[in-house]
Amino acid sequence: MHAHLLRHTAAIWMAEARTPMSEIASFLGHRDTTITARVYARYSPDYLAGAAQALTW
Repeated sequence: MHAHLLRHTAAIWMAEARTPMSEIASFLGHRDTTITARVYARYSPDYLAGAAQALTW
């Protein structure tokens, strides 16, 4: 396994565990959380939850 894949997997697991993007960014060494959110926010269970809520009866 490549180090990049392990790093990416760790970030996905953190996002799935609802770890704040700012903490994931710090863990990955990102200076700006915008990049982190753009790549990993979609793995959070809360991502687009508001949009999905609009479709519930």
